[in-house]
Amino acid sequence: MTRHMRIPIAMTVLLTAVISCSDSARQEELAELRSQRRSLLMQFSSVQNVIRRVQIQALDEPTVRAAQDTFNAELRAAVLRDDPEAVELLDRARAVGHDLQDMATPKLLQQGEEDPRPVAPEERAAVAAELAEVERSLRPVIDRAFQDPAVVQAFATLQDSVVAAMLQIDPGAQRSIDLMAELEAQVVEIDAEIARLSE
Repeated sequence: MTRHMRIPIAMTVLLTAVISCSDSARQEELAELRSQRRSLLMQFSSVQNVIRRVQIQALDEPTVRAAQDTFNAELRAAVLRDDPEAVELLDRARAVGHDLQDMATPKLLQQGEEDPRPVAPEERAAVAAELAEVERSLRPVIDRAFQDPAVVQAFATLQDSVVAAMLQIDPGAQRSIDLMAELEAQVVEIDAEIARLSE
């Protein structure tokens, strides 16, 4: 083999090694980012559980219910314009979400007794898995719906009304709300970085 033939081969081997090393480093970085994301979501869930009682009470407030109805109507209208067939998925997500919430919330019977019905963990897991699958299918449609200013405004109003109701019920909830917002912002940053590295 001549000298000028060996150089390109050597360069090819070198470039392949560099690309392989670079790809390996990128995969490691992606794995680390996904690990950080899981950790942040766990922290978010932990903080949310602390104020869950207040959140549930806030959702029953008339102003919050009205804001939620408005948001649901705007979202449904936007989805209907974009993809009429996806409205069925939207309705399914709401129904399954309601079932999951119902399973997690003890009911009160007469004489103040809690609902004794047992809900097997497997049943809750199956409903949660169905909800996750429906939400996954809906995600592109929802993302497009949030390009509509009316949907964005209705959602912002809903968020503001929930926060206002929560603070009226428990002013001390502000610290948890601030921490949740901070964690959510960090997740958004990590998602953007994951998207960039996945291109």
